[in-house]
Amino acid sequence: MRFHPAVLMLLVWAGCIATFYILPFQLEGRVMTLYGFMILSLFIAAFCFGAMVAARPQPQRPRPPDVAVDFALTDRWLMAAAGIAVLASLLDVQGRNLFDLADAYQMRSDRAGALMTGGASESTIWFQLAFLTYPAGYVYLVREVAYRPRPVLWRIGLFGLAPVILASLAMGGRAPLFYALVMLVYGFALRSQLFKSSANGSPPARRVPGRQRRRPFKLGAPGKIAIGVFGAMAFLYFIQVFIARADVVGGVEGMFGVAGGIWGVNFNGTFSGLIFAVFGADGAYLIFIFAWYLVQGLVMSNAIFTEYDGSMLMGGYGIDLMSALMRRINGEFIADGYAVLLSMNTYGFLPSAFGSLYVDLKFFGLIPCVIWGWLAGKVYANVKLGRDPRWLLTVPFLTVGIFFSLINTPIGFSNGLVTHLWLVLAFFTARPRRLQGPAFAPSPQQRRPAG
Repeated sequence: MRFHPAVLMLLVWAGCIATFYILPFQLEGRVMTLYGFMILSLFIAAFCFGAMVAARPQPQRPRPPDVAVDFALTDRWLMAAAGIAVLASLLDVQGRNLFDLADAYQMRSDRAGALMTGGASESTIWFQLAFLTYPAGYVYLVREVAYRPRPVLWRIGLFGLAPVILASLAMGGRAPLFYALVMLVYGFALRSQLFKSSANGSPPARRVPGRQRRRPFKLGAPGKIAIGVFGAMAFLYFIQVFIARADVVGGVEGMFGVAGGIWGVNFNGTFSGLIFAVFGADGAYLIFIFAWYLVQGLVMSNAIFTEYDGSMLMGGYGIDLMSALMRRINGEFIADGYAVLLSMNTYGFLPSAFGSLYVDLKFFGLIPCVIWGWLAGKVYANVKLGRDPRWLLTVPFLTVGIFFSLINTPIGFSNGLVTHLWLVLAFFTARPRRLQGPAFAPSPQQRRPAG
């Protein structure tokens, strides 16, 4: 980890604020208050406090040269879950046109409407089963790409990407696909840390003369091209989703009208004319919509901190599974809370991690915020200590969780609670072990006593 969690959190939110004020965003019918910024600062400070209590910034210590991780049991769990997710997703989407993006957009709108009224979910048992298992694919991606000396491509595709791609198509959303792409890229970044100390794929150790070892897999030009193609396809899919959404309201011009009249934001501030002249209306729309996802949490959390006076929703707002459970137990309670958000014109928008905590727990949300920071600091400390390579498995999820605090909490973004449950299972079913045998015998220099 390059940055301490507290430092990373401050950098992320500083970048968000800079983006909002540099790009020509213009609020319409919304007001950003000083009080809202003060409460946001309080929540960020709570996270940073917890992280600093757990660990101070420190250098990376060298990792033991003869320690590896046994993922045998972990692989069985993750591969079984991924297989179930693939099968369940295929059964759920049978008879549907997965590539009709307008239909997918309408389906998401219908689900949002049902959620707002507190209605019970009408999803099939196959969708529910896939919802509980497809996040195992995220964890498997990192495990396979980062830890295996020579990753097996068909396993990456079948047990890592396939569950997530099918879930993304079934839900009509973009978040699962984007999350998988980030984990794939991060997995290759972790490889450089796990295998950089050895040219033959094993931790640095004395080699037996004449023994040949297979070199570890390196990404190389073909691999980089493959990841680039996958990233480009994902990016084009995101663009097509945004274009399909615009087509529903009459194209790009209609979407800007929706943004100004319903979302309460437009893209006609200072220098907007330059952006439209250089990139055209379509290009300006894409810049606006992508940047809006980054700064939306800043705007909505400010409104929530300033105006929200509804009941604490106790996780029914920020956690998917809790919301589904509470809708079955007391749908009216959820509907009342969402009605307050609707009256504030914040329902359906991304509230940020801290806005989400405030709706669910009011100022009691500072407590899980401190715990989140403390856990992040503990992960950072164990990674920097370098004794147990399993901790590196958690780094992508920790880092992405902090970055996406702009959207929601780590357990609230993109089925995050289930994702982190699979991560915890993977961590505790993996076993660190010392490599044995003459190939890992200490060198004469290592045998020599200190001093």
